[in-house]
Amino acid sequence: MPGSRVVRTLSWLVLSLFVLLLPLACKAHSKPAGDSSSGSNPAVENAELTRKMEEKAADIRSKEEEIRNMQGTDEEKAEAVKKLDAERQELIEMQDKGK
Repeated sequence: MPGSRVVRTLSWLVLSLFVLLLPLACKAHSKPAGDSSSGSNPAVENAELTRKMEEKAADIRSKEEEIRNMQGTDEEKAEAVKKLDAERQELIEMQDKGK
């Protein structure tokens, strides 16, 4: 049953990474409300950045679901997880940029 172990491990990895990103998405979502006193232009920029981060997070969630339901070899699944991790890293960088 080594194949099922790999699938289980990949599923656990995807789920755990998703859980780790949830607090970051919450921080990014609440940030623009605190910056409203700093002027309209930074608030607009923060709102735009937040919107982009929310879109990216939604895209990542949909790709996570696709990977969970993916039919393919373990190598294909591992490659899909690597690409998803790269997208998560981009999201984290966007969140850091917004701080």
